[in-house]
Amino acid sequence: MAKMLLQRLKPDTWPLDLNDLPEGSVLVGGAVRDGLLDKQAEVPDLDFVLPKDAIPTCKNLVQKYGGKCIELDEKRDIARYVVKNWKIDLASQIGENLEADLLRRDFSINAIALNFLSIPFLVDPSGGLQDLDQMQLVAINERNLIQDPLRMLRALRLMSESNFRLESRTEDWIRTHRKLLYKVASERIKSEIQRLIVGHWADDVIPLLKQLDLLEPWRENSEF
Repeated sequence: MAKMLLQRLKPDTWPLDLNDLPEGSVLVGGAVRDGLLDKQAEVPDLDFVLPKDAIPTCKNLVQKYGGKCIELDEKRDIARYVVKNWKIDLASQIGENLEADLLRRDFSINAIALNFLSIPFLVDPSGGLQDLDQMQLVAINERNLIQDPLRMLRALRLMSESNFRLESRTEDWIRTHRKLLYKVASERIKSEIQRLIVGHWADDVIPLLKQLDLLEPWRENSEF
């Protein structure tokens, strides 16, 4: 499966060489998820987890290929490499190992990593491959949703874009904590909503958006 994914992603078309990244770097997130669904974009947004030195690696890419390095979070060592029409995020691993980093993410389908060793393999500590096969959206845990409440709205955006089914326990967690959305910056909420309403399955998801009343804290926030 990892070899098939690598063929679909076509890394030879990317604006960097995988050898430019530190040993042990992996691809995570949407590019892996969409590639496994065979829905990869022509120019995918790439997200890499590096063992260390994400910002220095980004700066080295600029020196080698041009483009720009945007330091997104100096403390957590996260940067974005922008070159031509590509956006490539580089983040140093959080936690003792890769599995710990992946388990800090939002949903199991976004917590699958592709390792680029001579024999590539997938790292899937939360059962994301099975959930992807069942087109089921499962939060890794309740705490992760609370730490970044925007993830609750992102769940519905992913459903709108890719026709996922929301797991019942995850839906219960969203219903319980939906008012925490008032803590999220308005720009982030607006971006998710804009993507949700143009998704292919938006007509199916918008009733759930209303049922869960996810927009209530957004409407009540004086910034909006």
